[in-house]
Amino acid sequence: MRFLSTLAASVIGTLVALGLVVFFFVFFFFALSLSGDQTPTVQSGSVLTVPLEGSIPERKADDPFQEAFGGGASYDLRDLQTAFRKAAQDDRIEAVWLRLKGTTAGWGTLDEVRQAIEQAQAEGVPVVASGGAFGMAEKGYFVASAADSVFVGPQSTFEYNGFALVQSFFQGSFDKLGLEPEVIRVGKYKSAAENFVRSDLSAPNREQLGALLSTINDRFVDQVAADRNLTASALRTMASEQPLLAASAAVEAGLIDGIRHEEEVRASIRALNGVPDTGDLSTISLSEYKRVPATSAGVSYAEGGTVDIVYAEGQIVPGKPDENPFAPNQQVLGSAGLVESIEEARTNPSTEAVVVRVNSPGGSASASEEMWKAIEQTATEKPVIVSMGDVAASGGYYLAAGADSIVANPTTITGSIGVIALALNAQDNEFGVTFDAVRTSPYADLLAPNEPLSDGDRRLLGSYINQAYDTFLQRVATGRAMDTSAVHDVAQGRVWSGRDAQAVGLVDSVGTLRDAIAMAGEAAGMGEGPYQTRVLPRPKTFFERLNQQFATQATQLWMSVASTPLERKMWRHKRVLDRVIGQDSKIQTRLPFIPKVE
Repeated sequence: MRFLSTLAASVIGTLVALGLVVFFFVFFFFALSLSGDQTPTVQSGSVLTVPLEGSIPERKADDPFQEAFGGGASYDLRDLQTAFRKAAQDDRIEAVWLRLKGTTAGWGTLDEVRQAIEQAQAEGVPVVASGGAFGMAEKGYFVASAADSVFVGPQSTFEYNGFALVQSFFQGSFDKLGLEPEVIRVGKYKSAAENFVRSDLSAPNREQLGALLSTINDRFVDQVAADRNLTASALRTMASEQPLLAASAAVEAGLIDGIRHEEEVRASIRALNGVPDTGDLSTISLSEYKRVPATSAGVSYAEGGTVDIVYAEGQIVPGKPDENPFAPNQQVLGSAGLVESIEEARTNPSTEAVVVRVNSPGGSASASEEMWKAIEQTATEKPVIVSMGDVAASGGYYLAAGADSIVANPTTITGSIGVIALALNAQDNEFGVTFDAVRTSPYADLLAPNEPLSDGDRRLLGSYINQAYDTFLQRVATGRAMDTSAVHDVAQGRVWSGRDAQAVGLVDSVGTLRDAIAMAGEAAGMGEGPYQTRVLPRPKTFFERLNQQFATQATQLWMSVASTPLERKMWRHKRVLDRVIGQDSKIQTRLPFIPKVE
């Protein structure tokens, strides 16, 4: 019976796969035909429209299939920054129109967008922002406030109620299930797994998270106050007394310039450009404008080689994982892939300097060490600058320590120099599961869930993570030219904002990816920028991701018909553990979660 069900599933799966192949084959050639279109024409007097909605990815593949049929953002952060640079030099672009519909991007990313706007304005390009019927919350307004004019729809709301960071704690749930997580850590601020063993924030964790919120709040208030000609004290009072404002009240408070429907915003931009009321507003979207060559917009690059931008994004795991076991829609950073990219940049004769763009909360300690070594070796031959995005903490900071210089946004989440080990005691579980074992030595079942950690287990693990912590300190001390005791004073697992990390010596300067590229080019003696850049590793195309997904689905289908329920459950657990810790990495340098400040 089992053979027949397996055979039937295989036949059905084959037929479905063939149908999908034919389907995507047809649309592939359609997408290719679209990709063959000519470069978009930019008319004189055009307005560059920039939609800010949802997340802004660090990078995306220039995939014609995805461009044609959607699926994710139409541009990435680098596209946006390059577009603003081109618009500042392009005589055909008269203005930029930011169209906000609710952004979920991180604060470091929003800081980069805001500074790109300011740099374009410095070159004489007016910027108009509108929120339409969606209104604005803090994240959208942080970007919009940099514009020359800000408008929202008549019935929209304006939210400014300050910032909060809420954590969930699971100690009560584990107690009810008869499970006992056990954590061994180095550093009083290392809060990874704290939500498993507590029901509230510890005092050190409350201190560091409060400092992060203070940085974001200060950055928001200072930037908005400067651009809107308001006082910081007035904005702080507003957050407490007027957390939700109608559009008219936001105008009275000086937060926005007027209430406009979309067509009225168009009329305002036409007037700005000197276009008659009856004339059409010539616009070009960012997704189109990114395909316009920079040279045709008047941008001239420095002659010579390139600055390679190597992206280090996601949870750190050993090897080359296919997906993130924590969340399939999030990235993982495999040590093997990054090492290959760093080696390619180091050995390529046309590469003059390297920028490593880090967006990672950490992960495997051994994988972090491997990536640190590749960066440290490259820095002996070529300038290597690290640019930190929204988060570059724990293992994300570990690998960054090998670079010549570190640049972070003021609101970047970084530091967290600490190490943890986590075990789960399920001996008294409420599921009726019992354990028994045989062993050849006292520590053969170390970290197994069959019994609590013994004093000997704790001593052994404590020695192991202390050694890993000492190595972490030494890597940072060498890279930052600091004494290990001085590093320990600011380490201990503490999370810092980019602004505060600079003050304690963990970061060289605050700035954007664009600033890091400029530093790299100057360090390599490439003359005055801008510089030609190359992105590593190449983002996966739609079809590569699709093929990967098909392979995963095929494996899951096979397991669903060719195994018992217990086998399937064990396979899923093994697959997650293999991705998280590999075969040898038991010690983690990881943030428990990426703090989401709203």
